[in-house]
Order: sequence, then structure tokens, then C-alpha cells
Amino acid sequence: MVYCTRNEVAAFLQVADFGNTTTPSDSDVDSFITMSMSRVEELTNHAWATARAKVVTNERARIQLVRSNVVNSRGRIQLEHYPIVDLASGTDKLNVWDGSAYTEYVANKTGTNTVTDSVNKDWWVDTERGIVYINNYATMNMMNSSPQGVDAYVTYRYRTASTPDDIKLATIYFTAAMIAMNDDLNLMQEGDDSMDNAARSQRFEEMAMKVLKDGGRLDRGMAMARAIGGFGVGRTALDNVY
Repeated sequence: MVYCTRNEVAAFLQVADFGNTTTPSDSDVDSFITMSMSRVEELTNHAWATARAKVVTNERARIQLVRSNVVNSRGRIQLEHYPIVDLASGTDKLNVWDGSAYTEYVANKTGTNTVTDSVNKDWWVDTERGIVYINNYATMNMMNSSPQGVDAYVTYRYRTASTPDDIKLATIYFTAAMIAMNDDLNLMQEGDDSMDNAARSQRFEEMAMKVLKDGGRLDRGMAMARAIGGFGVGRTALDNVY
């Protein structure tokens, strides 16, 4: 799965499709697209297709107490990345401090990846917002502080299932910038009133960054709990503990 195709890059540059005999070749452009996708992922701290899902291993988390009028206090973990893939036994882990040891919830407790199916569950997940809920968290022996302040370790996968248009466009811009960077390519005709390849490359870079910035992709902060129908106050994004 790619965020854009070489045909889309060629259409943007208004050149013929890339092939074995073109400069750059079709395989070269495919490599440029791969590098551009990696750059978008690094800048946005996210993956933008199911096939590009990333794995986070043992993310350190704090658990926010959530007061409920129906049951005892619950625990709420805001993961650093979201949306996430369903937590699945065998690949994902949810190790929660219970006062004396870390208990692995995904494999050993009853849970669900649907927030509307939380009855009689020990844990459930809002996959879209990357929030994990622990049922009856306050009933645990919380008098014993978790080691180094780490209430839970979470191993999970994250991605957005389909590639948004702005991510596609940013990838096209970054790829075009790499192609236009080499003045020897003679990719585009240059007249007295046109930019040279170096200027085009810089412009494409600037446009890619503008697309990501305008789309809010460079600062993917989570809304406060009260703004998304949850409980608690203050910002819910949790810093890693080292």
C-alpha cells in the first residue's frame, strides 16, 4: 500500500509516465515514494494506511482515574498514538500494575474493542481515540505505587485505515521535490520566465509542509476528556515515563 502512485506524481509534474528507460526510472520513483511516505510518517508520528500499521512496544503509561456514577472508579489510559488497531491476544499487551505485580489483561482478562460492549468486561477500548478503559481500577490495591510511576505497559498497533487526501498530496509533493532536485534530469522545460529545478524542488518541499501544517497533522494532540464525552479534567495525553 502506497500513499500515492508514480502515475499521480507524473500527472502532477505534467510529464509522461515513468518507465524503464525514463530518467528517473519507474523503480527510482517507487523508491522516492517509499522514502517520502516514511518522511510523512516521521513528521506526523502516524501511519496512514492499514498496510503501513506501526507497532509500539511497551509504551509507558499512567492511568487516569475516571469517576462513574454507576460503578467504582475506572482507569483510563490515553495512548500516544491513535487510531489504533484492535487489541488482540498474541500480538498486543496490556500490562497493568495491580499493587503488587503487572497483570496482562489482553490475554488473561475479559475485554472488548467496542466501547458499547463494556458490561462485565475487565477492559475495553475506544480504538478511534486510542483510549483504553480498565474496569474497577479503584478496587485494586493502589496504596503501593507502581514502579517508577509506570501504571501500565502497552504494546499495540496504530494506523488510519485509509489514506486521507492531504496525506496523499503531501507525499506527491515530497516525491516531486526529490525528482526535481537534480538539475541534470531535464525533467521540465525551463524558460527564461520559469523556475529552475532547484527552485521547484524547494517550492514542492514548502508546499508539502504547508499541507501537513494546514491539516493539523504536525500536532496530533488529543482533546480533553470532557470534550469527548469522557470524565476527568485537564489534558489527557500522557507523557512517557523514563
